Amino acid sequence: MRNEAPLIRLVELEAFIHDISTRMPFRYGIACMTAAPALHLRLTIEDSNGKLARGVAADGLPPRWFDKDPEKSLRQNVEDQVSAMTLARDVYLDCGARAATAAEHWQAALPRVYEDCAAAGLNALTSAFGSSFFERAMLDALARLHGLSFFDLLKNNLTGLETASILPNQPLKRLYCRHTVGLGDPIRTGDISGDDRLLDGLPQSLEECIDEYGLRYFKVKVCGEDEDDLQRIEELTRLFEERCVDGYSITLDGNEQYRDPRQLTGLLKKLGQDPSTQRFCERILFIEQPLSRETALSAEIEEGLRELAGTRPIIIDESDDNLDSFERAAALGYRGTSHKNCKGIFKSLHNRRLICELNREAGEELFFQSAEDLANLPVIPLQQDLAAVAALGILHVERNGHHYFRGLEHLPRAEAAAALEAHPDLYEPFENSARLLIRDGCLNVASLQGEGFGYGCELSLEERLRLEDWSCSM
Repeated sequence: MRNEAPLIRLVELEAFIHDISTRMPFRYGIACMTAAPALHLRLTIEDSNGKLARGVAADGLPPRWFDKDPEKSLRQNVEDQVSAMTLARDVYLDCGARAATAAEHWQAALPRVYEDCAAAGLNALTSAFGSSFFERAMLDALARLHGLSFFDLLKNNLTGLETASILPNQPLKRLYCRHTVGLGDPIRTGDISGDDRLLDGLPQSLEECIDEYGLRYFKVKVCGEDEDDLQRIEELTRLFEERCVDGYSITLDGNEQYRDPRQLTGLLKKLGQDPSTQRFCERILFIEQPLSRETALSAEIEEGLRELAGTRPIIIDESDDNLDSFERAAALGYRGTSHKNCKGIFKSLHNRRLICELNREAGEELFFQSAEDLANLPVIPLQQDLAAVAALGILHVERNGHHYFRGLEHLPRAEAAAALEAHPDLYEPFENSARLLIRDGCLNVASLQGEGFGYGCELSLEERLRLEDWSCSM
């Protein structure tokens, strides 16, 4: 489709925040999350005719993922994420005072955001996170300005980028849920001590989750200690073979825990040779970010990386912190990168184009995007991420927010009720609120294709604290 991208100005921004506690600890990498604030932005744009539209973006502020510096406290880690957003706000509102396409605003703002955040001691991934709020809010507002869904906005090339040719003909209506198996998650219900048993109406053990949701895709986190990982994977294999009667697929997440890719090559060899884990090994689709971001894209690891890549495709996640990251990764032997809205939706579109070009050169579908999670919660973080995944045509998506947090009870009651009414394919009633609806291991996401970026319900942003009235309590 060929349409001229509209020129817009960014005229007003409001920020709201509230604190949320998990129902059970989430262990990933060096972090153990038990609480995290959720930050919402509401951006007003104006077109050349003076017509106004509002767009919203939101995300949780998880500790020790964007920046894994162990010397930083959890509070400092969260405050850094807020700082990245406020620095990005100043840049985007300055750039946005002049009329330009959404993509031109992003292209003008992003280098300045990286520069200002670096001057404040923030790393590139945190900087991209700050920018990502404005990218999403702009596209939501732009879609509402034209009465289009997010997918149709992209298919009509209305952002200022040519995106129609890199997307499927239609967005996916159903996505497989790839369940996160955290390092501290109980595998069997019998593994949970009486004091740790939640009894809150939701499944707690992996065994219960498989039975409740009909899961068949799993993301298994490994810690980098072979003995511990082998023992845990043996237990997981027994459970999967017993409970997943229609088969199962696995992705492994290294969470930057390995120094040498050959160590992981050795782990895979052990898994493949041991009859108790061989079937698990056969079902591994890809390996995510095994190496630390400091070494993952260095020439020194290329030989060992290619050895590992000869066993399974490898993707980057945390290392995808700049626009050239995936191109550099592909040159070293990586086969993919993750989509996460929090890393920048424009970057995901940029990477999608590069993947299409690489696959054309290869003459086959060698390179790919995966869809990973960072405890996305309803309404905005979860639904905008699912809408992006559906638009990109990625068949299965990691989801964990519904597991570590309890339904929609973190939302104002009116907002939870509105989400349930507007998206009955995605949620179901649960006690006095609602919860994510997963059936046969799938999420139905057709209702996310209404006007705007992924949501059709009224939000209760004013029931949260305004950012200027909030202080971090972590």
